[in-house]
Amino acid sequence: MKKNILVVEDNELNLEVIRLLVSQYAQEQDEPIEIFSASDGQMAVELCKMQQIDIIFMDLMMPIMGGIEATKQIKAAHPKTMIIAVSAYGDEEKQKQMLRNGAEDYMTKPLNALLFKNRLRNYLKLLKTRNHIGNKAKARNLFTSKAYNYHIDFTVATDADLSEFWEAILMRFDFQRHIEHISDFVRFVYRLGMLQLQNRYKFHIVIEEDTEHFYFTLDNIKMLGCVKISALLAKHYEQAEYLCKENILSFSLAKMPPEELEVLLPDAPAIAAPAQNANAIIMQTPKDEEKRTFAILEPDELQEFEDYLLKLRSLILMMENSSLEASDIEELCSCFNEMGSILSISNDSYVLSNALKQLSSAIAHNHENFSESSSQLFDFVNAFVNDLIFWKNKIFYEGAPSVDFLNDSITSNANMLHSLLQPSTKGDEELDDIFDF
Repeated sequence: MKKNILVVEDNELNLEVIRLLVSQYAQEQDEPIEIFSASDGQMAVELCKMQQIDIIFMDLMMPIMGGIEATKQIKAAHPKTMIIAVSAYGDEEKQKQMLRNGAEDYMTKPLNALLFKNRLRNYLKLLKTRNHIGNKAKARNLFTSKAYNYHIDFTVATDADLSEFWEAILMRFDFQRHIEHISDFVRFVYRLGMLQLQNRYKFHIVIEEDTEHFYFTLDNIKMLGCVKISALLAKHYEQAEYLCKENILSFSLAKMPPEELEVLLPDAPAIAAPAQNANAIIMQTPKDEEKRTFAILEPDELQEFEDYLLKLRSLILMMENSSLEASDIEELCSCFNEMGSILSISNDSYVLSNALKQLSSAIAHNHENFSESSSQLFDFVNAFVNDLIFWKNKIFYEGAPSVDFLNDSITSNANMLHSLLQPSTKGDEELDDIFDF
């Protein structure tokens, strides 16, 4: 499928260099690419209104409208467009501003032809796999096998696990931004889960997604059975769209259209996580009263922490489709270690500090295994860094329920990465059991 690439550059020589490199790549790889040009940010914004653009190579300093403002406007209107900042060596602060406003990556001038083409190959591969919906033979929901390849899986064996599911859906993952009546659904699943646990039945909740729906699937429901569950749904959650078959119960929840999302978001209620008690009274309270920010770092320390996160984001972009070089792995370790040092300043973030430093050490001591497996480890490392970004945004800017609300998740993910980096042996039966699930 043809891809449209836009080069935004006011220097004619630089413009022609990038156009030439893209054209050469298209010919060498037999890749159908159409190249567009703009000499300033305003032209780029207007062109994106008339033409679907897949990748933009965006200069920073231009007349009329610079790259930062153009990136902000284009990303607001066309979030799936990939924007790559192209900056002169030394424009580090502007690079950071571009990344904060939605650019996925950056390149520095003068451009290296081989590096440019390798990066372009990776960007095009990312576009091909982004939002890919596969036909999964092992899809867990009963509605469709055509869903995104990723899914979220909760194991529920105790009341605490069920409360963690509640908190994750309504607060950490913030599904209220995507599903209008998510609190009604979670309340029902919580009650259903309590019935299961009272009878010592463990179960799993698997979350899958396609372009229009989220699918929540519960297994091991044979204790209740489809007839009883249908009666409970008719009484307590009559608007449910569900399918029940043998030992599986699946719910389909439609995503809110963007225009409705904008209206509903300001008034969307949050629900306090239930006490671990089957007879607990569930109270509704305003979201703002449950969350607050925490000044655990000084402004300059926070800025430095965010800078390292941006570096990590760029490094991880290379992991999915290619192995990292030794220098890249050293920089990755350095980022994790330096972030750990910054967080060690505060007692409130000491647990996360240890997790980051231990992960840095694990990668450094197993760098060959990490290099060979970098593309396979991409999902784990990407999820780990996304958790750090989510933690940073909630703790310092948006508000969090507590200063340690993600400690367990981030620490366990760091430990999982540490385990994955260890050489496989015949004695790894416990780890195999975890992944068999």
